[in-house]
Amino acid sequence: MKSCSNRLARFADGTRACVRYGINPEQIQGEALSYYLARLLGLQRHVPPLALARVEARGAQWAQVREELRAAHWTEGSVVSLTRWLPNLTDVVVPAPWRSEDGRLRPLRAAGGELANRSRAELVDLVQWTDLILFDYLTANFDRLVSNLFSLQWDPRVMHRATSNLHRSPGGALVFLDNEAGLVHGYRVAGMWDKYNEPLLQSVCVFRERTARRVLELHRGQDAAARLLRLYQHHEPRFPELAALADPHAQLLQRRLDFLAKHILHCKAKYGRRPGT
Repeated sequence: MKSCSNRLARFADGTRACVRYGINPEQIQGEALSYYLARLLGLQRHVPPLALARVEARGAQWAQVREELRAAHWTEGSVVSLTRWLPNLTDVVVPAPWRSEDGRLRPLRAAGGELANRSRAELVDLVQWTDLILFDYLTANFDRLVSNLFSLQWDPRVMHRATSNLHRSPGGALVFLDNEAGLVHGYRVAGMWDKYNEPLLQSVCVFRERTARRVLELHRGQDAAARLLRLYQHHEPRFPELAALADPHAQLLQRRLDFLAKHILHCKAKYGRRPGT
């Protein structure tokens, strides 16, 4: 991973992970919920694997790093996240089809215009970005493209520079990092940031078919939060140690999925073709 905002851990088998300690437990909760929502949407390729652990200075798991743990001043009993460390990541900039001369985003449509002459490889890359945009909309994450849009008011070139918390793997996949703002804190302040998140979502009418299909399934089922929590509970032993998604937030997740599904269907109707690529 290009950087690790808390601690970099090395395990006995040589693998490494970023260990994130949240000043507030909702940061770890948001990181974990965002990871499992990515899995539910079929976007796990873009979000590094994550597991939770409890800080126990006297525990066997922490024996080799006991002094470092004390120096970090982490509260005993706190839950931290461990995210797989990914080597050789590079920065990425918003693709040219989205950027107008003034640096602002412009609509990216499914038919005609600039996309008509794009290669298959370019289109495959572009739908990674629409995966990112819909993921950040669903989680109300304001700490990536949305923060860049906010910064345009004093930095007109921000869209021409590297995007925060977003990198590219050597294989070409976009990697969505540091998702702690998603679903919990992001939902509490969604009213402040949706004036950027919603227009960003509505700027695109090109979606990966598999992702669009997952969204429409969750819209039809009207059970997104329940499915998310079942997945989380099944795979994460420390699930009970962090609060579940609160009912108002569960309802907000479903409303955002419904809004996204409506937009996908609008694109399909407008352009007379499947919304996926």
